[in-house]
Amino acid sequence: METGNGKKSAPTILIVDDISVNVTILENILTHEGYEAMTALSVQEALELMKQTRPDLILSDLSMPEIDGLEFCRMLKSDQATRDIPFIFITVLNTSKEKEEAFTAGAVDFIPKPFDNVEVLMRVNNHLGSYRLQQEMADYNRMMHKLVEDQKNQIEREHMNVLKALSRIVKKLDPDGSTHRSNVAYNSNLLAQGLQFSPAYENEITDEFVETIGVAARLHDIGNFLVPEEDVSDRNDPEYIRKCAEEGGSVIEEFGVEQESGGALEMTRHIAQCHHAHWDGSGYPPVQGREIPLEARIAAVANDFDEMTASGRNGTALSLEEGQKRINERSGIYYDPDVVEVFNKLWSRMRTN
Repeated sequence: METGNGKKSAPTILIVDDISVNVTILENILTHEGYEAMTALSVQEALELMKQTRPDLILSDLSMPEIDGLEFCRMLKSDQATRDIPFIFITVLNTSKEKEEAFTAGAVDFIPKPFDNVEVLMRVNNHLGSYRLQQEMADYNRMMHKLVEDQKNQIEREHMNVLKALSRIVKKLDPDGSTHRSNVAYNSNLLAQGLQFSPAYENEITDEFVETIGVAARLHDIGNFLVPEEDVSDRNDPEYIRKCAEEGGSVIEEFGVEQESGGALEMTRHIAQCHHAHWDGSGYPPVQGREIPLEARIAAVANDFDEMTASGRNGTALSLEEGQKRINERSGIYYDPDVVEVFNKLWSRMRTN
């Protein structure tokens, strides 16, 4: 434990016993050795003291009125804030059953009565040393976890910047398709937000997922730019769709997607590769149901609804109502029924042009 000026303060030991003479003896032994001692004559009093000061170790009698030592130990071990504090019983444990109960409750040791000064200090020192090492290791692990998370977040920010830059390049290559890509991105984000409120997806769709799909879905058709013009005859041709999906996934993979899991690049690759996959397995790639990444199932509905209702794309545009009907007709065939269910609540708010 450190004080405000950076110096280490003496460890604090809580002594709990309903017999005051036992408390006084232990307090004298410990303070003479340089420890800080808190004393309580009951578990209730001890719990009040612990609200103000968290001890580094607890010495507790086993047999006490109202709340006994075993229950006190169990209470502390069931609380994440106190479960790591070493708990030592100060009592006469005469049977193996009593010892088993003590250790099962969470105690690390026991000190027999009457007290022997050397034994008390030896056991206290040993367990405080172990506890200190445990705390130092926990602090080190927290520090390393933070460093890893900071590095991961920095890499993810860089990947998001790469995807945004790639979107700007695509926009310059095909300014006419910019509105469609913006609509797909916005509507994918909207559908993801809607799914987030569903208990089935509340753990899968995080705030980061919602933010990322709005960037990733903008590049859903990046594979279109990588298929040679002479190979383009009919954009609805399965062979053309296959080539676009493969090329789109491949180019995103070149940015290092294999090195990350669940991040922006992986989501973009999934959407580019799989937004033409069908729920029943009839699309490309030939995966079905929940084998299709969730972000691709969302982008599929967002993309197709905009394709159906956008004037000047794929012939005569459907009305929004007709587009909604078409999406519902294909629910469970082309589209994930869960996504369609959310779509039915939000379609009037989706961007189309």
